[in-house]
Amino acid sequence: MWPLIIFILFLIIIKDLIQKPLHYPPGPTLMPIVGNLLSVWLKVRKVKYYHKVWQHWSKVYGNILGLRLGFVNIVIISGKDLIKEVLSRDVFDGRPDGFFYLMRSFGKKIGLVFSDGRVWNKTRRTVLKYLKNFGYGSRAMETIISEECKALVDLRLQDAGKTVIINRMFDVSIVNILWKLVAGKRYNLKDKQLLALCNLITQSFKVADMSGGILNFLPFLRFIMPNLIGYTELKNIHNTLYDFLKNTIEEHKATIDVHKPRDVIDVFLIDSMEQQSLTSDEELQVICLDLLEAGVETVNNTAVFMLLHIVRNDSIQRKLQQEIDAEIGQTRPPTLSHRSSMVYTEAVILETLRISSVAAVGIPHMALEDARLGKYVIPKGTFILLAIHDLHNGPYWKDPEVFRPDRFLTKEGNLIQNEFFMPFGSGKRRCIGEGLARSELFLFLVHILQRFNLKIPDGDPMPCPEPIDGVTLSAKEFGIVFEPRF
Repeated sequence: MWPLIIFILFLIIIKDLIQKPLHYPPGPTLMPIVGNLLSVWLKVRKVKYYHKVWQHWSKVYGNILGLRLGFVNIVIISGKDLIKEVLSRDVFDGRPDGFFYLMRSFGKKIGLVFSDGRVWNKTRRTVLKYLKNFGYGSRAMETIISEECKALVDLRLQDAGKTVIINRMFDVSIVNILWKLVAGKRYNLKDKQLLALCNLITQSFKVADMSGGILNFLPFLRFIMPNLIGYTELKNIHNTLYDFLKNTIEEHKATIDVHKPRDVIDVFLIDSMEQQSLTSDEELQVICLDLLEAGVETVNNTAVFMLLHIVRNDSIQRKLQQEIDAEIGQTRPPTLSHRSSMVYTEAVILETLRISSVAAVGIPHMALEDARLGKYVIPKGTFILLAIHDLHNGPYWKDPEVFRPDRFLTKEGNLIQNEFFMPFGSGKRRCIGEGLARSELFLFLVHILQRFNLKIPDGDPMPCPEPIDGVTLSAKEFGIVFEPRF
């Protein structure tokens, strides 16, 4: 009798594990327990990139692709109209609560990036207010960016004519720009501690793709094979990053003057004292980590891809320098006020954001309730990935694999606003750092090309535009020779 009962229960469990929810979007056949994980793994081995896997299956099953990875429902959305619909609906504004995402925030939905609902609204509003109090989005912010650009130019003048591996070249500069407001401090561009921290952030972004990988879908495996699935590495990285942040916050506590706040951390601490721990130490650490990580990976990777395409296309480099010389000259410092007249430079930045699309599927969303999308039902708790890389490199764009800034210019030389282009997202969860990122990319590019010709080192192959996969896409290692122009 008992063997029969156990067998029936086993059949019920197996049926549940291989059966999709009612009206769930189509996708590859499910297997018990692992769902589509094996199919994904086999496909990634063939096409190299997760976003290419989603792209391939979307062509087979449609623009709303339904998967189950381990115990988690995943839906991949392709196409401009569906992506915009998801980004405009509150029901899809959630952030995933998988183990991979929460292990970096003490198991809680706190901070800026992976929180949602009232917590996210409060945190976003508060952080923006405090950042603006110290100059975010103002002329003071431009001054900070310009100072970092000049420091970077000075560093490149020291090694002019030598090969420089540039893949992490912008890291410390980018941290300094925001960290001056957040923690009231800037670091020397050769600071060993900060370089090491930036390297740790880079490593953490390469352990899995944006979906979270095995650690997210079968988290119990961390007790069986923690090293193999990246758990040990991620845990050690987060421990080191949080040690740095805790020490920074403790230094602020020891030297704070409640009447003269120096930076964002000070204001958070003062408000917590006055309002009885409105923000916990854990939440403040996660906010600082979000601000530290977000810009480093996305802006650095985009800036590196930008230089990669410029050094591969000498005619584009010369055209950029002609515009810089005509609008600014060789001695005046570049400013953001020059952007309006430097349309070709802006087009180069837009084309970099399009072709590189370093956040290939954006930051994952999550359905807060059961919701209909097209003719399908997206169950509550489903993770949603948006095929941004596919949108930016799809059939809408003529020769999408070619780096061609002119596609963003009209015949009259005006910039084109394209609805198929959304590198910073859309809707309420549009990236709050968009303005800063665009300003950084413009000033980095103009400062560098005003002073240097970029060359491929003698004997080196042409740098490869094919990316390395991860949470974000990054360029393969390559070097540039910075040759002073005057």
